[in-house]
Amino acid sequence: MAPYTRRRALILCGAAAVLSACAPDERPHPPPAKPPPSGRLYADTAAGLTVADLARGTVRATYPGAVADHRWARLYQLHDGHLRTYRAADGTLVDDLPIARTSSRQVKAVTTGVAAIGPPPGPRTRTTIILATGGRQRTLELDGNIEPEAFSADGSMMYVLDRLPPRAPDRYRVRVYDVARGTMGALVTRDKRQIPPGQEEEMHGQGRQAVLDPGQNILYTLYTHQDAHLHTRDLAAGKDLSPGVHAFVHVLHLDQGWAYCLDLPAPFGLGPPEAHTLAVDDARLYVFDASTGRVILASTRDLTITRTARLGRLTSPTPVADDGGTGEAFAVAGGGRLYLAAGRRLLASDGATLAAQAAWDLPGQARGLAYLEDELLAGAGEQVLRLEPRTGARLGAMTLPGLRALRHAERTAG
Repeated sequence: MAPYTRRRALILCGAAAVLSACAPDERPHPPPAKPPPSGRLYADTAAGLTVADLARGTVRATYPGAVADHRWARLYQLHDGHLRTYRAADGTLVDDLPIARTSSRQVKAVTTGVAAIGPPPGPRTRTTIILATGGRQRTLELDGNIEPEAFSADGSMMYVLDRLPPRAPDRYRVRVYDVARGTMGALVTRDKRQIPPGQEEEMHGQGRQAVLDPGQNILYTLYTHQDAHLHTRDLAAGKDLSPGVHAFVHVLHLDQGWAYCLDLPAPFGLGPPEAHTLAVDDARLYVFDASTGRVILASTRDLTITRTARLGRLTSPTPVADDGGTGEAFAVAGGGRLYLAAGRRLLASDGATLAAQAAWDLPGQARGLAYLEDELLAGAGEQVLRLEPRTGARLGAMTLPGLRALRHAERTAG
């Protein structure tokens, strides 16, 4: 089963919401007189990765098939046999590298200055990967069914998905490739112990979503439907039975090379994968299941769950979206609050206690969330709403044709 990647267009199935745990304020709020913020918005649209100017409310540029690095400093686009690298801030073309054998290949993983290009998912016993960096390219021939997933910040380590068995994969494990030495190996445990052969975790379920904590360079990936999964720590302890975990967050430190799995309690993982979402804010990790209304808060420092709550249950786990497609659940944290969107509803809760604080209707299917200091951006249908984070007052809106999901927002100089 193909795992979640940040390059896949986010067209999944969510739910129309009835968030019964809080008392929503449905009264209309007149928009206050406030100019749009100076900033950029990045979004997945039907045409590609779109960059919008928030102050002007206009699209600046669209890059079909482009992938952004984790820090949104560079955009990488494989097109017409060339890998083009753009500066995300202003769209300046900084590199145009001809790439050999680009047919059916895709940009699979990037960090600032390094891109990995590989084949699409499919049965194979040997994988060709092209590394592009510094205006040069290097071809890797690796045994197995390998897909690049992420890099360390300096590009020296490439994390890959190793699909098993290679000819007919039904599971995968995360491994690390030392770019300088040209060797493949296992990750280490959180306490830096080497994982013995045969004790590497193998994921049988579905990778739902991944978010990066850029401050620590830690990647959090949410997995659901993990009935056959067994953690490295269980294998090392000699356990031979699955613990019955249906969902967990795979925590991967991209610079130090260690991994850890944070198990999630039932009913996480039992509902539709697309109803699950996660967000990271400073020392807090949140996971929400829109099909049950359950949410957990975990500490990113010690990777333990500190609080659980029920914020409201959706009326149906699999509604049809208003545009004939499908939708999904989204989460973002900021300003001491957690914001959740699914179907046509938006929920705000306290970030520390998880207590529900407000809920608002959306004028269209939820298409993502982004927090920008004193504004909350909410995708709804083909609109991007600018909302006052505390009251939900609409500060403005812009249209992004073919909007699929908001990806990132950042302030710029006025």
